[in-house]
Parts: sequence; structure tokens; C-alpha cells
Amino acid sequence: MIEPHNQIIITQDFDTLRQNLQESIEKENLDIIETDELKIEHAKEIISKAYKATKTNHYIVVFANKFNIYAQNALLKILEEPPDNISIVLCAKNRSLFLPTILSRLPQKIFDQKIDKEDLEFERFDLERLYELVHNAKFLSKADAKALIKAMLHFAIKQNYALNERELDYFAHAIKLIDLNSNVANVLLTAGLILLTHKKRGK
Repeated sequence: MIEPHNQIIITQDFDTLRQNLQESIEKENLDIIETDELKIEHAKEIISKAYKATKTNHYIVVFANKFNIYAQNALLKILEEPPDNISIVLCAKNRSLFLPTILSRLPQKIFDQKIDKEDLEFERFDLERLYELVHNAKFLSKADAKALIKAMLHFAIKQNYALNERELDYFAHAIKLIDLNSNVANVLLTAGLILLTHKKRGK
């Protein structure tokens, strides 16, 4: 799940990001607004939704190819001082779509396309790639996270790494942890460090 605060997410893959958000956030806690251009009427809709009282974290996620200047200006105050438990997430394909005043108020994150176990080259897997994997873990579905764990184990076996009983048990347990809604980033971090330890040893 994404962190509960206002933010900008830059991505070329709206579909995958939307799917991951829908899988990780309860339906009643998520409002998605999709439009080619965010206009003043959309800004008013966002503000109206934001001021509905809620006791749990509620996300208003906007997907747009263009962001009208007037709409952005209308959102400035609520982006700077959001109501309690409300997070407004602006998703765009380019950072340049936003006014400097918006950019200065919101943290920005990049969501790359869905991590695919076939595209993750474990031959070149290192701490930097592990950090990237952990950083993007919040966007992964359970199925994708479990596929990554299985791919790590498959690579370790293929490389004849001498995994001990405790390490083998962890990979088996990791799948269950993901199903039980454990922190995916932590699960992947531990599995990745096991892999890197053996890779460094060469066995």
C-alpha cells in the first residue's frame, strides 16, 4: 500500500498502477478519478470527496494525461493542508505536467512498469537492485510478490547455492507470509539478502 499522505506518482503504466492500488487498498477507502484532462470540475469533485469525514485512511487517486492550470491552482490549499485521514495522489506520465507550486508541496515517486520475474535478471542482482525491488514492493500484487520469491528460489537452486535448512524454510514460509498480508517489502528484503549472501560466496 502507498504511504498515507498527498503525493505525485509518475508512471507510464496507469493500468498496472491502478490494479495494484485496487488490490492493496480496501474498496471503501479508495476513490479513483480517471480523465484525459483534469479540469476545474474535477478539482471541485476531489475537494468535495476530501471533506467527507472518515476515521480510516482514505485515498483519492487521480489518473490524468493533462492537468489544467486552473484545476491545479484550485487544489493548492487542500494539497498543502489535507483533511484528517485523506491522501490525494496525482498520477501522471510526466513531472512537467505540474506547476512548480504543486511540485514544491508534494513528494514525487516513480512507479516503473510491473516487476516481472522473467525480467528481473538475477545474474546481475545486487544491493542496488534489491533496494529498487523493496522500494516498489508496495505496488506489487500478492501474485507478483509470490512469483518473485519463487523465482529467487529457482535461481538459487539453479546456481547450486548451498541453502541451509533455515533458509529453505524461509522461502517456503515467505509465500505464507505474503498470503497473510505481511509487509511484502520485508519479506522480499530477507529473501533478497539470502540470495545476495550466497551469490557473494559463489555457492
